[in-house]
Amino acid sequence: MDEAKVATEMHEMMDEKLDAGVIALPSHIVAKMLDKRQAILGDDAEFYRVHTFDRLMQIAKRVVGKFRADDETTSQLLLPGFQHLCKAYPMMRDGEVAIVPVTLCTDEELLSRANQLDEMAKGCRAHAREIRQYISARGREAA
Repeated sequence: MDEAKVATEMHEMMDEKLDAGVIALPSHIVAKMLDKRQAILGDDAEFYRVHTFDRLMQIAKRVVGKFRADDETTSQLLLPGFQHLCKAYPMMRDGEVAIVPVTLCTDEELLSRANQLDEMAKGCRAHAREIRQYISARGREAA
Protein backbone atom coordinates (compact mmCIF):
# COMPACT_ATOMS: atom_id res chain seq x y z
CA MET A 1 0.00 0.00 0.00
CA ASP A 2 1.55 3.31 -1.04
CA GLU A 3 1.55 6.49 1.03
CA ALA A 4 -1.27 8.11 -0.95
CA LYS A 5 -3.57 5.16 -0.21
CA VAL A 6 -2.60 5.29 3.46
CA ALA A 7 -3.43 9.02 3.57
CA THR A 8 -6.74 8.37 1.78
CA GLU A 9 -7.67 5.70 4.33
CA MET A 10 -6.79 8.10 7.15
CA HIS A 11 -8.92 10.86 5.56
CA GLU A 12 -11.84 8.44 5.40
CA MET A 13 -11.39 7.38 9.03
CA MET A 14 -11.21 11.01 10.19
CA ASP A 15 -14.26 11.93 8.11
CA GLU A 16 -16.19 9.05 9.71
CA LYS A 17 -15.28 10.37 13.16
CA LEU A 18 -16.31 13.91 12.26
CA ASP A 19 -19.57 12.74 10.69
CA ALA A 20 -20.28 10.96 13.98
CA GLY A 21 -19.54 14.22 15.82
CA VAL A 22 -16.52 12.90 17.71
CA ILE A 23 -12.91 14.04 17.99
CA ALA A 24 -10.42 12.43 15.60
CA LEU A 25 -7.13 11.83 17.42
CA PRO A 26 -4.31 10.92 15.01
CA SER A 27 -2.89 8.34 17.43
CA HIS A 28 -6.28 6.57 17.56
CA ILE A 29 -6.53 6.56 13.75
CA VAL A 30 -3.03 5.08 13.49
CA ALA A 31 -3.78 2.46 16.16
CA LYS A 32 -6.95 1.46 14.31
CA MET A 33 -5.00 1.11 11.05
CA LEU A 34 -2.43 -1.09 12.76
CA ASP A 35 -5.12 -3.20 14.45
CA LYS A 36 -6.47 -4.03 10.98
CA ARG A 37 -3.02 -5.27 9.96
CA GLN A 38 -1.74 -7.55 12.70
CA ALA A 39 0.02 -9.99 10.36
CA ILE A 40 3.53 -8.78 11.25
CA LEU A 41 5.27 -11.90 12.53
CA GLY A 42 8.77 -12.94 13.54
CA ASP A 43 11.51 -11.91 15.92
CA ASP A 44 11.56 -8.34 14.62
CA ALA A 45 7.78 -7.81 14.59
CA GLU A 46 7.86 -5.30 17.46
CA PHE A 47 10.57 -3.30 15.69
CA TYR A 48 8.40 -3.03 12.57
CA ARG A 49 5.29 -2.14 14.57
CA VAL A 50 7.07 0.69 16.40
CA HIS A 51 8.57 2.18 13.27
CA THR A 52 5.37 1.71 11.31
CA PHE A 53 3.49 3.58 14.06
CA ASP A 54 6.00 6.44 13.88
CA ARG A 55 5.73 6.70 10.08
CA LEU A 56 1.95 6.51 10.16
CA MET A 57 1.88 9.32 12.74
CA GLN A 58 3.88 11.49 10.33
CA ILE A 59 1.30 10.83 7.61
CA ALA A 60 -1.57 11.44 10.05
CA LYS A 61 -0.11 14.83 10.98
CA ARG A 62 -0.09 15.77 7.29
CA VAL A 63 -3.72 14.68 6.99
CA VAL A 64 -4.57 16.87 10.00
CA GLY A 65 -2.90 19.75 8.14
CA LYS A 66 -5.79 19.96 5.69
CA PHE A 67 -7.84 21.46 8.52
CA ARG A 68 -5.37 24.26 9.26
CA ALA A 69 -6.37 27.87 8.69
CA ASP A 70 -6.15 28.73 5.02
CA ASP A 71 -7.42 31.46 2.78
CA GLU A 72 -9.39 28.92 0.75
CA THR A 73 -11.24 26.07 2.41
CA THR A 74 -12.63 23.27 0.26
CA SER A 75 -16.41 23.06 0.34
CA GLN A 76 -16.35 19.54 1.81
CA LEU A 77 -14.75 20.96 4.99
CA LEU A 78 -17.28 23.77 5.41
CA LEU A 79 -20.12 23.67 7.90
CA PRO A 80 -23.38 23.69 5.91
CA GLY A 81 -24.82 27.19 5.65
CA PHE A 82 -21.44 28.91 6.02
CA GLN A 83 -18.90 30.17 3.50
CA HIS A 84 -15.85 30.00 5.77
CA LEU A 85 -16.70 28.22 9.04
CA CYS A 86 -15.24 24.72 9.02
CA LYS A 87 -16.87 21.53 10.30
CA ALA A 88 -13.80 20.95 12.47
CA TYR A 89 -10.56 22.58 13.53
CA PRO A 90 -7.20 21.27 14.73
CA MET A 91 -7.05 21.65 18.52
CA MET A 92 -4.87 20.18 21.25
CA ARG A 93 -6.44 17.14 22.87
CA ASP A 94 -4.66 14.55 25.01
CA GLY A 95 -1.27 16.05 24.17
CA GLU A 96 -1.66 15.94 20.40
CA VAL A 97 -3.26 18.01 17.69
CA ALA A 98 -6.64 16.42 17.00
CA ILE A 99 -9.41 17.28 14.59
CA VAL A 100 -12.25 18.59 16.76
CA PRO A 101 -15.78 19.12 15.42
CA VAL A 102 -16.69 22.81 15.70
CA THR A 103 -19.60 21.81 17.95
CA LEU A 104 -17.10 20.42 20.50
CA CYS A 105 -14.73 23.41 20.40
CA THR A 106 -14.95 25.78 23.34
CA ASP A 107 -15.74 29.45 22.81
CA GLU A 108 -12.17 30.23 23.89
CA GLU A 109 -10.75 27.85 21.26
CA LEU A 110 -12.91 29.33 18.52
CA LEU A 111 -12.04 32.90 19.55
CA SER A 112 -8.36 31.93 19.50
CA ARG A 113 -8.82 30.59 15.96
CA ALA A 114 -10.58 33.82 14.96
CA ASN A 115 -7.65 35.82 16.38
CA GLN A 116 -5.20 33.66 14.41
CA LEU A 117 -7.15 34.39 11.24
CA ASP A 118 -7.12 38.13 12.04
CA GLU A 119 -3.32 37.95 12.42
CA MET A 120 -3.03 36.02 9.14
CA ALA A 121 -5.06 38.74 7.44
CA LYS A 122 -2.66 41.42 8.74
CA GLY A 123 0.27 39.43 7.39
CA CYS A 124 -1.42 39.00 4.01
CA ARG A 125 -2.14 42.74 3.78
CA ALA A 126 1.49 43.53 4.64
CA HIS A 127 2.66 41.02 2.03
CA ALA A 128 0.42 42.63 -0.60
CA ARG A 129 1.81 46.10 0.29
CA GLU A 130 5.39 44.84 -0.11
CA ILE A 131 4.60 43.37 -3.52
CA ARG A 132 3.19 46.71 -4.66
CA GLN A 133 6.20 48.57 -3.22
CA TYR A 134 8.55 46.19 -5.01
CA ILE A 135 6.76 46.69 -8.33
CA SER A 136 6.84 50.45 -7.85
CA ALA A 137 10.56 50.46 -6.96
CA ARG A 138 11.38 48.15 -9.85
CA GLY A 139 9.52 50.46 -12.21
CA ARG A 140 11.50 53.49 -10.98
CA GLU A 141 14.80 51.61 -11.42
CA ALA A 142 13.92 50.64 -14.99
CA ALA A 143 13.06 54.23 -15.92
